[in-house]
Amino acid sequence: MSWKISRISSTLMGLMRESQSTLQASEPLEDIRTRMLDCMSEFLKSTASERPVWSKVQFADDIQTLWYLRSDLMHLLCDYCGETLANAKVQEITELFRGHMPAAQFASSRRRG
Repeated sequence: MSWKISRISSTLMGLMRESQSTLQASEPLEDIRTRMLDCMSEFLKSTASERPVWSKVQFADDIQTLWYLRSDLMHLLCDYCGETLANAKVQEITELFRGHMPAAQFASSRRRG
């Protein structure tokens, strides 16, 4: 009987831990999502929400998906504001991922310089 109680308490603790980590993970996800959508709104004006990239960003389930959508955002912004400004905006957004993505995902200082 005691093993059943132990198993139930372990399961409950696991669920509570999982919901806390999901809650904590959703904060940076929403911040990054908002910045990406704001960036598109700023440069694409009224047509931003008609773009497929908008929908992909809006409905992304996790930070890793948003990470890979940065390249789509870059291509879209390049068409409207030029490569230099698009790169600057995407770099600002990229910095928001620090601490939430493995360090190996970021460009090394040799590549940036």
